[in-house]
Amino acid sequence: MMTRNDRFFRGIYYATLIMLAAPFVLPFLWMVSTAFKSPSQIFADPPQWIPNPVTLDNFTQAWGLLDFPLLFRNSFIVTGLSVFGTLLTSPLVGYAFATLPGRGKTFWFNLMLATIMIPSAITLIPLFVLFSKLGWVDTYLPLVLPSFFANAVYVFLFRQFFRTIPMDLFESAELDGCNPWQAYWRIALPLARPAVSAVAVFAFIGAWNDFLGPLVYLNTADKYTVSLGLSLFQGVYYTQLEYLMPMSLAALLPVLALFIFSQHYFVEGVLTTRFEG
Repeated sequence: MMTRNDRFFRGIYYATLIMLAAPFVLPFLWMVSTAFKSPSQIFADPPQWIPNPVTLDNFTQAWGLLDFPLLFRNSFIVTGLSVFGTLLTSPLVGYAFATLPGRGKTFWFNLMLATIMIPSAITLIPLFVLFSKLGWVDTYLPLVLPSFFANAVYVFLFRQFFRTIPMDLFESAELDGCNPWQAYWRIALPLARPAVSAVAVFAFIGAWNDFLGPLVYLNTADKYTVSLGLSLFQGVYYTQLEYLMPMSLAALLPVLALFIFSQHYFVEGVLTTRFEG
């Protein structure tokens, strides 16, 4: 049974968490509130947090100002392929670094990790020149193809997770006649579902919110993603918050839905990953 002191310190704990979360939560709540307000309520003084009455006209009117269905379709294509490529290659490379023997494996793993420290701005121009010579500019290949070559951060997460699996399982599988690929597919990958879920969320958010990549490589408006199209929309309707906020909320909903439905596996994947050398 909790004592009075326990309840007091728990109250202090939750109050501190609420204070720390407030700077991040309040802007989101204001966006949600504004999305359902009429223009007169948005600029009311004092501010009106709760819409009265709630209106959906902002969504229907803003949806027709730009071809948002096309933008969402493009974003789902790019994001889906990026997540697929990430989950196809990153677990496999992480499994190899974690379980398979090899000369100089630690050196190559550390070298791969060192690439994380290279700012993306440094590689932007060389990559653009490369993709331009390949004729891939104004296509989705520069946005999707790199995910099929594994990501150093995700490889690190998978490698650390696979190291938490007892090696006896893989040795027993080898004695039963499993080759490394069968051990990966039948043992390691099913056990890594929490890590797969966590990486899927990270990869989805990264691809969905990517703005610089589409800005650099896409030239045709019909190929724009949501992040790039929303920026274009903001440049035109930057003073009309009754249009900008509903579309910003709509662009955020897929990320929120993914996190809510995979929250359990996401937290489990982070907590069960061993961050040690």
